[in-house]
Amino acid sequence: MTTTNIKPKCVPLCYPDNYKWDKSKGNLIRTEKTRGQLVVCEDALEIIRSIDGPICPVAVTGPARSGKSYIASKLIEPRPQDCVFKISETQNPETTGIWMSTKTFKRKLSHGREVTVIILDTEGLDAHNAHKGDDMLMFALMALMSSVLVYNSKDSVRAEDLNTLSWVNRLVEVFKWSGCSPKKTSPLENEFIKFFPNFFWLLRDVTKSFQISQDGENVKVDFKYYLLEEILKLEKEDGTTTAKVKELNATRRALLKSFPVFDAMTLPMPSIEESVLEELDKEKNRGRINTTFFPNIDIFINRCRTLMKPKKAWPYDGNINGNQFAKMLQQYVSRFSETKIINVDDVVQSVIEAQLQQVVDLVFTDYRDDMDEYANAAIPCQNYEITKKHNDCMHQAMRKFKENAKCINDAKSLNKYRDVLKKKIVQYSDGDVVGGYLRIILDKNEKMSDDFCTQLVDELLLEISEPGKIYSRQLSSGSNVDFLNEQYKERARGPQMWHVYKTVLADKIEDISPRGMKECASSDDDVNSVMSVSARAAEIEKMEKEKTKEQIFAMKKEEDKTIQAMMVEDIDDQQKQLETDFEERSAAIQAQIETLRRTHQGLVEELQHGLDNMRVEKKVKQEELTRKQDEVMRQS
Repeated sequence: MTTTNIKPKCVPLCYPDNYKWDKSKGNLIRTEKTRGQLVVCEDALEIIRSIDGPICPVAVTGPARSGKSYIASKLIEPRPQDCVFKISETQNPETTGIWMSTKTFKRKLSHGREVTVIILDTEGLDAHNAHKGDDMLMFALMALMSSVLVYNSKDSVRAEDLNTLSWVNRLVEVFKWSGCSPKKTSPLENEFIKFFPNFFWLLRDVTKSFQISQDGENVKVDFKYYLLEEILKLEKEDGTTTAKVKELNATRRALLKSFPVFDAMTLPMPSIEESVLEELDKEKNRGRINTTFFPNIDIFINRCRTLMKPKKAWPYDGNINGNQFAKMLQQYVSRFSETKIINVDDVVQSVIEAQLQQVVDLVFTDYRDDMDEYANAAIPCQNYEITKKHNDCMHQAMRKFKENAKCINDAKSLNKYRDVLKKKIVQYSDGDVVGGYLRIILDKNEKMSDDFCTQLVDELLLEISEPGKIYSRQLSSGSNVDFLNEQYKERARGPQMWHVYKTVLADKIEDISPRGMKECASSDDDVNSVMSVSARAAEIEKMEKEKTKEQIFAMKKEEDKTIQAMMVEDIDDQQKQLETDFEERSAAIQAQIETLRRTHQGLVEELQHGLDNMRVEKKVKQEELTRKQDEVMRQS
């Protein structure tokens, strides 16, 4: 009996190290080990690495036993009939760590850009068996790695919710920037919005309406407005304000300022029957479910879609692809486990540089293999033939570099590693090739040409001296020297051809004995012709070197022109990305301002100030990119 491997619907992305992942059963198996740090699952990373273009991770988090797994499953497209993520049938939580659906899907965003969406389901932030550090790390990972963060809770907004969401304000304890103290909060608060996800608060099983007092009357409002007006509205602080109120205010500020977009809605209780709740999606239960439940699920999904965006990692301007996401996740988890601090820009920069180094190695290997294949078949040959082949391979290498690094939108890094690639391939100085793999090939050609031509001289002299050779009949009646010259010029190969002639062949002819040579020659002119041809060989050798030098100079100029054009394209791409990012971020902040204008005037002023600073920052970056582009153009 044969068994078939069935692809699991979901796999752990990261999980506590007191569990082991059993791929065959699709389960995490608990061990006797005490719960320690989180580990990353290679099966999940393998799926993520296969995603070439921009990604949009959507994560569902919140308290344990609040139905996160059900909601996360509903976000998958096309919508599955059964729940993808495991739902516990007891009070014990089913989800441990962070899980991801093995089914990723493409989605075109409102501005036309296509992303690959990854759905993530997380362990409850208040799970009884989790450590404080686990909650901190998982919330940090959600902030760093998701494009949309759905906070899923039940019944009503409780004090515990704000306590749980206080992780947002406490992330300054985890995140660090180069040259910035982890406890220096003011710059961090303004930086969060550059890479934080959009935030959606989904309140489940709501049975009562929300009301606020306006002009002495109770007025019904939607959940989002209620949150802004009642739950997240800042309390006034003075000298008597308690530490608890200050902490709550800090959480409120962080929620409303750190996330680019804030949205919220409710879902009604689907049913009061336990048997129906256990099988919500079964056709047999359709008539026993609250008629507004599934339509509201659809509304929630559509509103979530409007929040989707390509994932970014500050301070990197480009969009993250699957390979980058996987490497960043590994470093985030590893560094937190070691130090409880994540140096964000250091992680991002190291991942980008490692990826560019991989591109350099890949492209250089292709160049080297192409040149080796040509050299093995062609050398010894003239150097201009090798440099012509190099020219073709060099252009191909630069095109491959650009294609393989297209996911990286950082002109400075691209130029740095393009230069690394170029130096591995070729280095020039004073009109000559002085380094790189091309120099290795040229040196090999020089050596093989010298060996080949030296051996040819020995063969020609042997043919003259041995009786019975086909040439011996010609020598008895013709010019020995002319014959040697003709045969050598016809059969010699490579850049050492004339050097070997003047240093080896001419000397060998004289070594035979001038007298013996005269006796064999048809006239005294034959001996004199050796000297004249030797002098001519020196002239030809000099001319060949000058010609090669001119050719190398022209080749370098053409390569520089090609690289210059690519550098200009890189900067142009970064300028376009800068414009797109600014439009998206400024639109998100403007939406925040409009949302908070009535309830949080103080935050509105801060956000407006941040938007003004962002405009200034954009202008500075544009001027810097324009200056770099002008510098590149002046180098031509």
